[in-house]
Amino acid sequence: MANLDGSSRQVSLGRGITVRAPGLRGRVDLHDVTAGSDTRAPDVDGSGAALDAALTREGFLRLRVITLDVAPVPHAPAGDVRSPGSGLDGMEVTVPDLGADVAQVLLGVDENGVVSWNFPVDAGGVVRFVVPAFATTPDPGHAASRGVFGLVGRKVLELVALPLAELVVPPLAGAAARLWESKSRIARARPFGVDNYTSAEVPSLTDADWARLASGPSLWFVHGTFVTSHTAFAAFPPDLLAALGDHYEGRVAAIDHHTLGLDPIGNAELVRELVPDGVQIQADIVCHSRGGLVSRALAGQRTEPVFDVRRIVHVASANHGTALATPSNLVPFIDRVTTMVNLLPDGAASVVEATLTSVLVVVKIIAKYGLTGIPGLAAMDSAGDFLAGFNASELPVEQFAVAADFSPSGGWRAMTMKAVENAVVDRVFGNLPNDLVVPTAGVYQGDDAMQIREDRRLVLPRERGVYHASFFGQRDVAGQIAAWLTG
Repeated sequence: MANLDGSSRQVSLGRGITVRAPGLRGRVDLHDVTAGSDTRAPDVDGSGAALDAALTREGFLRLRVITLDVAPVPHAPAGDVRSPGSGLDGMEVTVPDLGADVAQVLLGVDENGVVSWNFPVDAGGVVRFVVPAFATTPDPGHAASRGVFGLVGRKVLELVALPLAELVVPPLAGAAARLWESKSRIARARPFGVDNYTSAEVPSLTDADWARLASGPSLWFVHGTFVTSHTAFAAFPPDLLAALGDHYEGRVAAIDHHTLGLDPIGNAELVRELVPDGVQIQADIVCHSRGGLVSRALAGQRTEPVFDVRRIVHVASANHGTALATPSNLVPFIDRVTTMVNLLPDGAASVVEATLTSVLVVVKIIAKYGLTGIPGLAAMDSAGDFLAGFNASELPVEQFAVAADFSPSGGWRAMTMKAVENAVVDRVFGNLPNDLVVPTAGVYQGDDAMQIREDRRLVLPRERGVYHASFFGQRDVAGQIAAWLTG
């Protein structure tokens, strides 16, 4: 145990690990990780099982845990440690260098439940991290609770390592992502009824299933980044899904696609290969996030159509991209996604598992290649080449949009906002309304041919508190989707 006194002095925790936290006063402890233990730190009993399982599954080694019980020093001058990218006050942590064949990453969880993935910055002889300090007391409007990664109310830093010598990956980031997905995620079409839509244990479509889907108009669900069909739409009200199933006479299916290694046109081409010869599908589509781009590719945007698409209902679709998909913003992107998992109230275990596993693949790629383009994510880069070409022509399909302007509070506020002279400024989107991942207006309009009419939009105001991962749990949203599809 060591004490922080608010100064900029470097405090040794032993085992070659030091902490420097200007402006913070309190206690800091270093804990060894016990092999096979269920806990990530003392007094955080049972909170890390999902993360621990994901780390083990993806080949990461848990090394040390640092816990901090600290408070800000009143009227302390600005510190000399700044978090990379954001420029926020930070804490410096140094650890021994384990050699060129081992990459080390520091996972931080602050007192509001906000998660940050921290990669080494400049160092010499040691590995140096700068971790965002965030607010140093829990937001008074945000009740302390236990998240996936830790007990909200204290800072927890976990040092993990990835043996690069054991990481057999191709020499390019995109190829590495494709290799992982080809082994870990099935690209397929699957039945999607009220009796199986939340389960992964569903066989892929058979030739008989395809023939049945081709016998009349069918409904398809297309998920977004990091997840799968059974996790992305798990909150959709079952009675409304049952009613849609009746409307489409049971012709309801979903597409599980690779969200990292392929761009949306590549996803559509894989679906094309799944369709049996001679089968013609007339489809309506409900999609989320990146799934909007995949759905438009299925309908023939910049490629030959795979399905005869009548309607697409876009829910928080990245139709005009997101600044988070810019390579330099990959770390804020995975921070936000991981924090959403951490703060998701009673989140389904399948959602947590699927999201964490995919995030760790991106962590591997950053550790191996740095901040570089990953094809599936680069397709959502609002300033990238893919969208510039993809949105250049109008798609003659009836399209609808659901979007939200999310106003952060509690842990969300600490994740996305900072106070600067009483002004609240989002670190990634500026003052642009957004749902934490996608700009609100970008779902339905932009300076190109991709436009959705105002009378075909549902835009949720900020007082609703709906964010990128919570749309399908809103009954009125699901009801509006059903009305558009059946009207």
